[in-house]
Amino acid sequence: MTTTLDDTATTDGTATVGTSAADIEFHYDFGNDFYALWLDETLSYSAAVWDGIDPAEPDTTSLPRAQRAKLDLHLDLAGAAPGAGLRLLDVGCGWGGLLARAVGTGRAAEATGLTLSRAQQAHVRSLGLPGVDVRLESWDGHRPERPYDGIVSVGAFEHFATADLDAAARLAAYRAYFERCHGWLRPGARMSLQTIAYDGVLGGDGPVGAFVAAEIFPGAVLPRLGEIVLASDPYFAVVLVRASAEDYARTLGAWSARLLRARAEAERLVGPDGYRRYRRYLRACEVTFLRGAATLYRIGFRRRDEPLRPAA
Repeated sequence: MTTTLDDTATTDGTATVGTSAADIEFHYDFGNDFYALWLDETLSYSAAVWDGIDPAEPDTTSLPRAQRAKLDLHLDLAGAAPGAGLRLLDVGCGWGGLLARAVGTGRAAEATGLTLSRAQQAHVRSLGLPGVDVRLESWDGHRPERPYDGIVSVGAFEHFATADLDAAARLAAYRAYFERCHGWLRPGARMSLQTIAYDGVLGGDGPVGAFVAAEIFPGAVLPRLGEIVLASDPYFAVVLVRASAEDYARTLGAWSARLLRARAEAERLVGPDGYRRYRRYLRACEVTFLRGAATLYRIGFRRRDEPLRPAA
């Protein structure tokens, strides 16, 4: 059966394609204090970059260093060099770690973050970051006043389509995202993307996939690299592709260890069942990356001056 794109109303009344605002809040509004127990101080909830970091270094210092390396990599790929003072968009900004890094290092003079989580929006606003505007808004509802110099999206692409869409509808959703980004960017601008993707399996079937879909990320679906390339090619040239399942496995291991150490406080905040659910989730995902069922892609893009059009 062919399915159509699911346009779901967000909390600000705009329509969104992909995971609904309610499903986003099911996960991300579990409590800022809970996530702060086991994420690093930047509250980065995506795979870090572990290059050159000794496995024997304690996660209290290694995880923040690895997460800042990830943030810097994506800012570099988006053309936001230190001191560049760009106008930047962060699609799926989370708790604002990249926004803070961007304005704090002078890479961005103005930065806009998009999130569907009210808890995340409130946290970013509480930071009082100069030049930063965080909006409770979906990417397809975003209407910037003027072009951006760069775009970064880390860990949001997995929510841009839903599991009930067939292959053609998923590709259409991804292509709509890249088309919109092309329109938001100035000529010659750069863009960066980080996403989990299927690798050694064709889909999310099996007990791990079913558990994550039902208990952790309802409505989300992972892309494949071929879908990303097909969807982006009319609008962007790919300048870098980096695959690293190991980075995500090591990040998940660090998160799991930190959550284990904080068990008493975690159970106080979310109850024993909530604690067990997240420990199971982190360990199951770690195994998924270690066995190669999923991988992590970091992709750098350069905006095409004119979209490629099929030959008549």
